[in-house]
Amino acid sequence: MTEIKIAITDNEIASCWEAISVLRPMLEREHFVSLIKDLQKEGYQLLYIQEEGITVAIAGYRIYTMLYCGKMLYLDDLSTLETYRGKGYASQLLNHLKEIALENNCVSIQLDSGPGRTTAHKLYFKEDFTISAYHFHKNIEPKL
Repeated sequence: MTEIKIAITDNEIASCWEAISVLRPMLEREHFVSLIKDLQKEGYQLLYIQEEGITVAIAGYRIYTMLYCGKMLYLDDLSTLETYRGKGYASQLLNHLKEIALENNCVSIQLDSGPGRTTAHKLYFKEDFTISAYHFHKNIEPKL
């Protein structure tokens, strides 16, 4: 089994850029480390797996409670470099996240996934996730 690490230092966070940019291409590399540091202040944790010094898979999550579901581990990000897919890294991360959720007395693991991400959906179904809701959003312009 491959070691799963937590990205804490700037170098560890920066090493996750390639894997996360596959999932989040709208992000800018020059702001990535500071963005993750800001998210960490809100409870976000970034896990990563390396193979021969290359970060090949990541998972970003946070734990919080909502009235409708109780305490949960919310999976913000799960991504594997394309050339490393099919090696079980995402399943390994999901299993690790389940252990973290149990250690923190969470009652569920939840995530949102875009409707076109059918390969990811196959993984989630294989890992016993179900579709439980629609996710709606509305863009707004904050007054600064």
